[in-house]
Amino acid sequence: MSKLNERTNVRVRQDNSKPSSIWGRWVPQCGNPRCPTKSLTRALTHRRGGMKIDDRWYCSAECFEQTVRDKIEELITSEGKPARAHSSRLPMGLLLLSREILTSEQLKLALVHQQLAGVDFGAAVQELGFATQEQVTAAVAAQWACPVYSLGDRLPPMPMRIPRQLLDRYEMLPVHYAESERRLLMGFVRGVHHQILSTIEHMTSCTAAACFITGREYNSHLNSPSTTFTSDHEMVSDQIVGSGEMARITATYAGQMTAERMRLGICRDYLWARIWGRQQELDLLFRV
Repeated sequence: MSKLNERTNVRVRQDNSKPSSIWGRWVPQCGNPRCPTKSLTRALTHRRGGMKIDDRWYCSAECFEQTVRDKIEELITSEGKPARAHSSRLPMGLLLLSREILTSEQLKLALVHQQLAGVDFGAAVQELGFATQEQVTAAVAAQWACPVYSLGDRLPPMPMRIPRQLLDRYEMLPVHYAESERRLLMGFVRGVHHQILSTIEHMTSCTAAACFITGREYNSHLNSPSTTFTSDHEMVSDQIVGSGEMARITATYAGQMTAERMRLGICRDYLWARIWGRQQELDLLFRV
């Protein structure tokens, strides 16, 4: 009798699980834990609408804006801290000296010129004609343990779009993309911003790695008349506003674009929101 009861209980539990699983397929659960949508009628009304943030679905504009505000506050609190300066094992002057690019006398003169001119050491040795831009770039790459990437005259087509504002501010450029591996190579001029690399990975769903390019290559490709690195699909706010205002602006654009999904990330001085609409993508950058 006990075995019969056990089998009956198993069948009852299995039968009870079917309606909930069917319900889950027809009516996705809103990612906002404070969502007021509880009734069947309202849930079914929102089922075909809503938007996604970081691959979680939200049923209404209210839930969307509320979640955006919470995520913005979380990002600014946890990741919006000043980045620590990179500590190299060997200063550039000694590195160039060890490579026999500088003499001891040239090193002394470059250090004096650096202080008087108020420039970094790499710029000082170039202004004095002691080292070429390529030699300085190779030295910086060695300090960061990264490779040097030669762009040449033409930059290959780049399917991954990075906001122009970030490229300008942090002197970086997407230089190569391996589609089979979904690997994006970002070229830096002065130093690697690891927080930005991590955010690029999150926003583009690819692996981002660092390399170094010369300042000449960076400027020529970024400011070329035929450059594809434009600001056509981005809005930048350099006026610092609160998380509630950022969320309101983001939700407004998302509603106007009939957005299907969105992602949020932070890049040192900017909060980055990427909205995927039915017709286009839009990047919102807020100064933080």
